[in-house]
Amino acid sequence: MGTSEKNVEDRMRTYIEGLDDRICGGIRKGHTILLAGPAGAMKSSIALNMAYNNAKRNGIKVLYISVEESRDSLLTSMRNLGMTDPENPKMMIVDLGRLRVEHPEADAGRDWFKILKEYLRKKVDTEGIRLVVVDSLTAVYALTNLENPRQELFHFFNFLKRLGVTTILISETHGNKMDMGTSNEEYLADGTILLKFVDVGDTEVQLRLRVVKMRHTKIFHGDLSLLFRNNQFIVTTPITE
Repeated sequence: MGTSEKNVEDRMRTYIEGLDDRICGGIRKGHTILLAGPAGAMKSSIALNMAYNNAKRNGIKVLYISVEESRDSLLTSMRNLGMTDPENPKMMIVDLGRLRVEHPEADAGRDWFKILKEYLRKKVDTEGIRLVVVDSLTAVYALTNLENPRQELFHFFNFLKRLGVTTILISETHGNKMDMGTSNEEYLADGTILLKFVDVGDTEVQLRLRVVKMRHTKIFHGDLSLLFRNNQFIVTTPITE
């Protein structure tokens, strides 16, 4: 069944063809979603695609925070994905270097969750940001010294909920396992989209996507093949088993 204007009013589209129809029109606005998978599974590309298309097509103000990759590198990736005008004024890309300039105390205290919360609150209040991407949650862990990471993460997720923005948190998995760390982030999130590589035959490796959970949404639970064709992400039923 295709999506309609009526059932997408409270949804943020992923702009992956074939996926939004399977999750009631998209991600529910205001929810926090984990986009998880192993290295090389195109997590950043998928998040950039969602951010860019929501900014360009819907006029939604987006904040993309990169902890590992520079802004220039991300702009190059966007162009390679067919986004010919990546510097859309509705889409703000901020990398770690800029955050360090604006918050010089961060390196000394290494409290990056606090820095992120302060920065997000400011941008939502002053810029009207409605969609946030943090790339990646795994990298924030690496930069932060926390005595009680589970408690800090619990407060961070609650902060995002109160902030009212739709948030995509990119997270690294170990291989194809649903293992994203020790802080129960998959339980705190409103939804999880898992990417994995699957060996098909003797020589082929396919990228698969599965919606593990999505609160307040009827979802298709099975694996889907994820493709990138003609500058567009597409999911289909697995091409071969």
